[in-house]
Amino acid sequence: MNAAMYKALSGALVQTRRLEMVTQDLANVNTAGYKGVRLVFREILEGSQPRNLPIGGQVALSEQHTDLSNGNLRNTGNPLDLALVGDGLFSVQTAHGVRYTRQGAFSLSASHTVVTPSGEPLLGEKGPIHVEGTKVEVGTDGSVVVDGAPVDRLKIVQAEDARDLVREGANFFRVNDAEIQSAKGNTQVLQGSIEDANVDPVMAMVSLIDVERQFEAYERAMRTMDETTEKVVNEVGKP
Repeated sequence: MNAAMYKALSGALVQTRRLEMVTQDLANVNTAGYKGVRLVFREILEGSQPRNLPIGGQVALSEQHTDLSNGNLRNTGNPLDLALVGDGLFSVQTAHGVRYTRQGAFSLSASHTVVTPSGEPLLGEKGPIHVEGTKVEVGTDGSVVVDGAPVDRLKIVQAEDARDLVREGANFFRVNDAEIQSAKGNTQVLQGSIEDANVDPVMAMVSLIDVERQFEAYERAMRTMDETTEKVVNEVGKP
């Protein structure tokens, strides 16, 4: 396979990766607290790879990270709907350990524990948040007060670097303990609100169209090179 074919193939593979990320963002445009995926690509230059590989000019995925910019806030009036303004993350106890999320649509379980839509307990500094009362108040600093009595403070954390966050199902993130820390003072909790996904559906659709066109262009280029090679092999040199 010639160098030009390798370059076109690398471009097509990059567009396939972009397609996966764009479709994931579009599928979660209505998911509370969802954070979009951002990809960074780089060119593999000649001389930066082993001699037995084709020459440079190929494109490769350099970095994948989560866009932690805030989504729009939507007022619901539900006292157990919580939104974060800033870089913080809610801490949640799952069967696989502590996980982190921006999804703030919580509810009360039969055991009076505040839980996520999938049933995992929301964590405070003392453990799962329990509500034994009727009036729940959550301060901007995460303090939880039930019927006028302090209960706990939400365990709000943030990653040292957004690139440390590893996505898991149910809108959760995983991160090593060494890379997580208490949220700084720039994070506030808003009670009675939900943070929408930070994905712009119009821009995502534009990206989807661009991905399709780019992939088709690379596909046509590879097909043309393949036909040219076949013609050279079959016809050049014949008497």
